[in-house]
Amino acid sequence: MAPKAGMMLGDFRVIENDKVLVVELFTLEEKPGAINLYVRHFTPELVLWEKSDATLLNLVTAEAKKFDFENPANGRPKRAIFTRLDNDTYTSRSEIVPEKGDPQIIEITYHRQPLAAAAPNSGASKKK
Repeated sequence: MAPKAGMMLGDFRVIENDKVLVVELFTLEEKPGAINLYVRHFTPELVLWEKSDATLLNLVTAEAKKFDFENPANGRPKRAIFTRLDNDTYTSRSEIVPEKGDPQIIEITYHRQPLAAAAPNSGASKKK
């Protein structure tokens, strides 16, 4: 979504065999001297996946088309890199470093979806 009041909001769905497996909500929030990325995962029924607070990643470098965030608390994910390919497409590379086991790399391509035009009389309330 477009930035408003110092924040941007986005979502992502993992779909397999026409079934939603996970919903991810994320915000980018501008604060004095910082930009923070917050990430939270849910079931399709909006039941939280994580038992802790939302994951916080801090912006550490920003270039014209590349933004690098790091997690100061843990390795889930440790790092997230967003690269803008064009006005409506960007990639995300998350580096997950678990306490035990091998690190993982997850790469996702995001596409901005156009807003659907509201159909006439689509439930909008009218004053009488």
